[in-house]
Amino acid sequence: MRRSTKMICMIVITALLIAMTPAVFAAQAEYAYIRIEGYEGTLVEKTAVPLNRFDLKSYGVTEEPSDYTVLHAVIYALKEKGHDPSKAKVLEANGGSYISSVLGLKAEGNAGWMYVLNDESSWNSVKDQKLEKDDYVVLYYIKDWMNCSYSTFGVADEYEVDAFTTVKLNLKHQVTDPVTWAASNENLAGAVITVDGKKTDAVTDEFGNAYLTFKDKGTHVISAEKYVDGINTISRSYAYIDVQGKGVAVNIYTTDRTYRACVEPKGFDLAKYDASSECEFSALHAIIAALNSNGFDAADPKIANYNKGSFISALAGVEASGNSAWMYTVNNQTSWFAVNEQPLTDGDVLDIYLLNDWATDTYSYFDMTSIKVQGGENIRVRLYRHVLDFVTWETSVHPYANCEITVNGRKAGYVTDNDGYVNLKFNKKDIYEISVLPKEDNISRASVTVEVTNDSDISLEQYNDYKEVTDKYLTYMEKAVGKYIMNGDQDNNLRPADEITKAEFLTMLVRASKLDVPGKYRKRYTDVVAGNWFGSFAQAVFRYGLAKHDKGFLYPDAAVSSDIALYALNTAFASDAALSDAQKAVFAEGLTREEAAYLIISYMEATGR
Repeated sequence: MRRSTKMICMIVITALLIAMTPAVFAAQAEYAYIRIEGYEGTLVEKTAVPLNRFDLKSYGVTEEPSDYTVLHAVIYALKEKGHDPSKAKVLEANGGSYISSVLGLKAEGNAGWMYVLNDESSWNSVKDQKLEKDDYVVLYYIKDWMNCSYSTFGVADEYEVDAFTTVKLNLKHQVTDPVTWAASNENLAGAVITVDGKKTDAVTDEFGNAYLTFKDKGTHVISAEKYVDGINTISRSYAYIDVQGKGVAVNIYTTDRTYRACVEPKGFDLAKYDASSECEFSALHAIIAALNSNGFDAADPKIANYNKGSFISALAGVEASGNSAWMYTVNNQTSWFAVNEQPLTDGDVLDIYLLNDWATDTYSYFDMTSIKVQGGENIRVRLYRHVLDFVTWETSVHPYANCEITVNGRKAGYVTDNDGYVNLKFNKKDIYEISVLPKEDNISRASVTVEVTNDSDISLEQYNDYKEVTDKYLTYMEKAVGKYIMNGDQDNNLRPADEITKAEFLTMLVRASKLDVPGKYRKRYTDVVAGNWFGSFAQAVFRYGLAKHDKGFLYPDAAVSSDIALYALNTAFASDAALSDAQKAVFAEGLTREEAAYLIISYMEATGR
């Protein structure tokens, strides 16, 4: 009986405790998101809407939907903004069939309201389109539905970046097939980027990409516009960028190394460095702080010579001698102040660079210093150089064309175009340094740090004709594509059964052996002209002796014989291996592209490469 009494007491106490405890196990609300874009601005910012259905009768809907819909989300977001959606001046929903007015912005003529769900158009009415967890609705207004289109930076439109790190935005617009009425989102070129409602100089390139760099901590709203005949032909796109950190960005460039730091603009006593400054925070303070941040002892005369603060004659252990000289710029502009007289503040960018010859060489810089991208993404960077007028001593800035671009210190087949641009793409997760060759191109060193956050998912299935690959060569083709030894043509075809040319085979071999590929082609072969797609690889073929030539003729379009292939393979991989009977057999009727993949991959495996 006593044990039963104790048991009853414990049950009662437990029940009381449960009754007094908040219901922490209650189901948590699920949310979707909505944004309402007018013609000239955002009417309702991106808003989280709980998927809790409510009665729509007071909003003119007679047939109550059984699900939480787009109309529910519109009403909820407007109410959260402090408006009363039951009033016609706030919302005209026409019984839930379509929306004709929001906050006084009415559909008139060809202008009207439309919506997308997760960046895709829906043919359902606003009261019939069901919403689920994490769905994203954009209700948008366009001036002319026949000539204007929806535009987007993507469903994932919120970014967090560090100050001085470039963010890449990809703008797409909706294109409708006039026959099937099927809609697709395609890259949009020529759109002007706005930041917090103000136009910028940034314009989307042919890939739809734009690049923005922010120097101060804070948040920014990004949009885009493309006017034709006075009408913005795209809906208002949206991206939200949260910039973390601030300070002064310092880049120290020797001729072959880059040292970076972001330092707080807070002055300190310079007596330890045998210098002084009347500035609260000077370029000299920033240089010293950056050296210390990179593991140098900035007070060591073997590391740096500040010459009392007037100029730099040695930095990062590199002394300027002869015609070489240490110089600096602030925000890419030349300064004639002594380093201890140049004031700096939050958001400034200080570049200290070594010129091989101050009389012939000039300062160069890229339009960004660091960027994060996904594997397989296209990146476009632009190189500039200063040009000094020795009469007026005025400096002008020009894009630098035909300049060799290196990747991690090696030539990789890149050279800037006539406008100073170079397009890059990396498929492997890693950190890459894009740079230049100061001595070769008479400029200072400049560099960009590219962080690739994931491996690109490369597979045969991404090519139109992958099913045409013969079963016996399937594994080798997969490896060749996966190792980036082989890629498709401009039509995204592999052409596995096509006979391979000598130029194509040698290109695959250069990639497989990871040889340096110059961006510039200094005409080595009579029959390979400058500007030819094979030019850079032909330069590598010549440099490494991968092919014999006939008095300067390479014959790039010729067929590949077993002798040509074996000579190239053994030279590229420094081997004296012989071809197996199976490898020799692929030359019987002309070497095809899939057979070339088999030959190179099987040779590498046989020689332990």
